[in-house]
Amino acid sequence: MHFSAAQPTSLKTTFAKPRIVNLSMAGVFLIILLIADLNLKAQQPADPPVAPLPAQILSARKVFIGNTFGDRDVRIAKYVGGPDGIYNQFYADVKNGGRFEPVGTPADADLVLDVTLGVFPLNAGYAAFRLSILDPKSNVLLWTIAEPIDPAFLAKTWRRNLTQALGRLADDLKALTPGK
Repeated sequence: MHFSAAQPTSLKTTFAKPRIVNLSMAGVFLIILLIADLNLKAQQPADPPVAPLPAQILSARKVFIGNTFGDRDVRIAKYVGGPDGIYNQFYADVKNGGRFEPVGTPADADLVLDVTLGVFPLNAGYAAFRLSILDPKSNVLLWTIAEPIDPAFLAKTWRRNLTQALGRLADDLKALTPGK
């Protein structure tokens, strides 16, 4: 086959025009995408305002910590220092946190704290501690906080994970009212 010199010139001319058109179309497409992105950002609702904490939590200094943790189960108690292990650990964490003073009766407290151990929706299938904060005068639930317990196979690791989860729970309680 033999090509003449005129054929390559006509091929260049034929392909040159669509390339310019393709670049123009790409530019238009890019501008449309940018405008659509700006419109989507403009249509997104603003974050809702931060709701206030209950006044009882903000002003609380004294807390009553109930011993209703569910650690009476011998299968759990052996990992947490006996039947009152969760209570003792959480009590110490709250007391050492410096924000709240544990008291001996609900009547002397500004808040009642109730920690339960169970499987909660926080992390499906994982054990967790849930802290319920109640008003001692009305027994109204004011707030809840949950902390998952990392799974473990060894007893030593399980004990450490329980202790860490309780510590995080006490820290979460303290962080509700920073600077107090």
